Amino acid sequence: MGLRIAYSDDYYIYIDFYCLILKVDLNMLSSRERLLRILQGEDVDRVPISLYEFDGFYDNWIHNYPEYVEILEYAKGKTDKMYFWAPSSEKPVLFYGVIDKEDINRISWEKKGSVYTKTILNTPKGILSSIIRQDKGVHTSWTIKHLCEDEADAKKILSIPYKPWRPKIDSFFELDKKLVDSGIIMGSIPDALCLTVELFGLSRFIKMFIRRRELIFELMDFFHERIYNYLKHLLQNGAVTLYRIVGPEYATPPFLHPKNFEHLVVSYDIELVDLIHKYNGFARLHSHGKVRKVLPYIKNMEIDAIDPLEPPPDGDIELREARKILGSDIVLIGNIEERLFEIGTKEVIEKYVAKAIREGASNGGFILCPTAMPLTTPLKKEIKENIIHYIDCGLKYGKLR
Repeated sequence: MGLRIAYSDDYYIYIDFYCLILKVDLNMLSSRERLLRILQGEDVDRVPISLYEFDGFYDNWIHNYPEYVEILEYAKGKTDKMYFWAPSSEKPVLFYGVIDKEDINRISWEKKGSVYTKTILNTPKGILSSIIRQDKGVHTSWTIKHLCEDEADAKKILSIPYKPWRPKIDSFFELDKKLVDSGIIMGSIPDALCLTVELFGLSRFIKMFIRRRELIFELMDFFHERIYNYLKHLLQNGAVTLYRIVGPEYATPPFLHPKNFEHLVVSYDIELVDLIHKYNGFARLHSHGKVRKVLPYIKNMEIDAIDPLEPPPDGDIELREARKILGSDIVLIGNIEERLFEIGTKEVIEKYVAKAIREGASNGGFILCPTAMPLTTPLKKEIKENIIHYIDCGLKYGKLR
């Protein structure tokens, strides 16, 4: 097949159309094209490189610290952004439902360098409260007291009226224009299991699951309806992109037997995956921990991508084994452990990046990505240099053409 182009009035030249397409697609790819092609199962020029939470998730603080900004500046044109996005709301929102302002109150105080925040929630069946703590220089929080401690508290959650949250999504299209060709937007949603576990904390959830299984599934149905309707609203209004589904790790060994994974994860999350696919989006399943025994269940969900596939000792699977179980259609995302940035040498980082690309990009799509990113400030010089070296190694070993 050829493309005829006029050279003069009497002569024409022919360009092989197939070669022209290959040049455009594989040798001159932007980050956006690279990520979309790999999610669609098509050839790319090199393995995409992700900085994970550095792309959007830390936006409320990361730009205030020069050592982090230096990494972001170095990464321009070298890494491929899957940029976190979620709509904002002017009204109070809880569990993807709108609530009245008088039904929720937050009180904060400082003690020994940490900030504590207590949330007080009024429900038709009584008051619930939770407490979180954030330490100075650490940009995350820990739950000190969960909302629910027993069955009575769970019933209070179930009594909350459901007023569907239908947020404006103008920010989705604004971000899309801002990213241009540097990457794609990534939405992130919890599944029903995630929200249910976080009501109690993992250990109390497991006890409740053993003793009051029907109550756990009642809560999961409660949350799933809300999540599904929220996601459907986003997709129907044009926010079609890659969505990360969070929560399956709570049903992996050693917490629960693999047979429970099908009931707690697959039966709910497959509806989210199908909904995303209905609108031509992509579904990415996020699960830390030991996933080897549940990967066959995950494969049946027909997801597009999975992360972070942690190797031992934190996880229990190597990328070559994950590829064998999941096949060539699912994009593997991972599996550089965050602690390598903290304690590893440049030689160790290079070894693991090369290994991840060699195994992950074999017989299927692969995106190089850490299992997490540092979130302490200030960031040590050695950690900053290790992250920059991770980028360099990704470029060095990731060339596919």
